Amino acid sequence: MMAHTLKFTASLLVCLSAMLSVIFPATARDIYVDPKASEGAADGSEASPWHSLQSMLDEDIIQAGDRVVLAGGAYGRLVIQNKEMSEITSVVVADGQQAVFENMEIKGSANWALTGLTVTSNGMREPGERYHVRIDKNSSHIKIEGFTIYTVEDISDWSADDWNEKALDGIFSEAEYADIRNNKIRNVNFGISTLGKHSVVAKNEVKNFSGDGLRGLGDHSLFEENVVKNCYQVNPNHSDGFQSWSTGADGRPGTGVIKDVTFRRNLILNFEDFNQPYVCKLEGIGMFDGVYEDWTIENNIIAVDNWHGISVFGARNVRIKNNTVMDIDYFPPGPATITIISVSEGDPEDASLVANNVANEIKIEGEGVERFGNIEIDDLDDVFVDIDDGDLRLPEDSEAIDNGEPDPEMKVDYFGNPRPSGKGPDVGAVEMQQ
Repeated sequence: MMAHTLKFTASLLVCLSAMLSVIFPATARDIYVDPKASEGAADGSEASPWHSLQSMLDEDIIQAGDRVVLAGGAYGRLVIQNKEMSEITSVVVADGQQAVFENMEIKGSANWALTGLTVTSNGMREPGERYHVRIDKNSSHIKIEGFTIYTVEDISDWSADDWNEKALDGIFSEAEYADIRNNKIRNVNFGISTLGKHSVVAKNEVKNFSGDGLRGLGDHSLFEENVVKNCYQVNPNHSDGFQSWSTGADGRPGTGVIKDVTFRRNLILNFEDFNQPYVCKLEGIGMFDGVYEDWTIENNIIAVDNWHGISVFGARNVRIKNNTVMDIDYFPPGPATITIISVSEGDPEDASLVANNVANEIKIEGEGVERFGNIEIDDLDDVFVDIDDGDLRLPEDSEAIDNGEPDPEMKVDYFGNPRPSGKGPDVGAVEMQQ
């Protein structure tokens, strides 16, 4: 009897062990890679790192939940293909190191988080190549964080032909649930483009670009605390700080609906240097071909040399609140304008709102647009302490102070400071702190 009991107990323990291994998988491994290591046998330990990240992917050495730690060095081109992981799998850079890639593609893969990598083509553009980092539509739950991306280090001597022949886009993603944040992107064609639903684009900097700074074409997306600045006009493209358009089943622009997108606390700046070569007439937020439904555009600072400050053509329940939209100089084209064209057809549920904005001019067309608390101002000095020096605070004598209408939903300003602060809410993106 005792033997049977022992066998039963042993069998039960084996079953429980198997069940627990499924519920609580083994602790994820740290795997080390160093391109300077020998190509011989390695076990992936810090003392015996793998030589090639690409070979590890190709040979299925990396398992779900692993963390791959890269030593400094050159890694060439990287393709993560058909790697759908059951849990987040990470690629990071060792402290104080720089892991440099020429190009990166993610295809048919899921649950990857890549952090701190450098991607640069060094001006050596492959035939037909457009992107430094590309994530395809068959991928999902991809995080790109803390990257440094650039075509070349220095563009001071670039001609228009150099821009057109060498500049690649920064990040192009068609994936759902892409998370793109804290990246520094410079000297590129287009900055960041997301086509997939549930994308997050947050706290990135796009500096020196010849296409659009940001593009967002996916439902249920967030663009927050990004900086887009210094546009170069080197071809007939009309550049936007942020651009969107809707597409229907046939793929034609303007035939569908883009829903539930938030664009808040972003800075779009035409240029920092009045002597910048090839300076463009940057459009701020350009949303021309669409129906845009349930969008929120708030607490953004937009300083451009164009009449399209914020332009929403085809608005349905779009809320444009507490933005500062100004022409960066006093010469044509301009003045910088907030323009909304409503397609609500008078339905209260689809009504849009333009409230507590500062702009050179505000234009509203169509039925069902509520408006209050907006101010039209011509002078940059009335809304910025010193925009030339990067001081975007509100001057103490600004007309915008305390002149907004109460809005219980608006609790912070562009800087994240509380609002209101004072006798009443301030108009525009910045709240004077008392």
